[in-house]
Amino acid sequence: MSDIFHEVDEDVRRDKAANLWKRYQTPVFVGAFLVVVATGVYSFYESNRIKSAETANVRFSAAAALAAQGKSAEAVAAFDALAKDSPKGYATLARLRAAEELALTDKAKAVEAFDAIADDKSVDKLTQQVAKLRSGLLLLEQGDSQKMADRLGELVTANGPFRYTAQEVLGLDALQDGDFDEAERVFKLILNDQDAPHSMRQRAGAYKALLDAARGSAPPPAAAPAAAQEPAPAAPAPDGK
Repeated sequence: MSDIFHEVDEDVRRDKAANLWKRYQTPVFVGAFLVVVATGVYSFYESNRIKSAETANVRFSAAAALAAQGKSAEAVAAFDALAKDSPKGYATLARLRAAEELALTDKAKAVEAFDAIADDKSVDKLTQQVAKLRSGLLLLEQGDSQKMADRLGELVTANGPFRYTAQEVLGLDALQDGDFDEAERVFKLILNDQDAPHSMRQRAGAYKALLDAARGSAPPPAAAPAAAQEPAPAAPAPDGK
């Protein structure tokens, strides 16, 4: 009897399994197909991404070699072409390098190129700040202190990665212009900031010494000792006395 019940149980289990398979075989096939397709698409994407990166790296190296050879115009053209059809990282780096090469021959156009990168919301924030810093330094070289201050002033923010460099340049520019009060204010900010790099604080101290020298500051002279008073001559005695 136990064998009969066992066979019946087996038949019931087989029937259930068959019914379940009939019911769910389509979703299973579809799921398996989607997994295969997704794997293929991902592999294709990764292969293309790696290939694009390798191609961009070769092109970037070639453009950098042109720059090293002093062929600035050809390097700028190569970097510009790279920026137009390369992966985002290489494209942004190529834009920076193109602007750097322009700075060798046309600072005004280089400032425009750096400003365009700084204003591009699709570029990461750190790269935007790098571009703003370079634009400000180029404007300083051109003697446009006001526009330089506009760029660098935006970098002097809490936890800004280039805040100390921006402060240093702004302080030196104020010192150069004879604005001693502003220069002193900026240098003191660096000197009193314990988070500032040690080397930069040392430089700020040196700049402060230059500032004092330019001001002609010196310790006030000591008060002159009071002149010893000579005793007053005695009044002459009245006649007859």
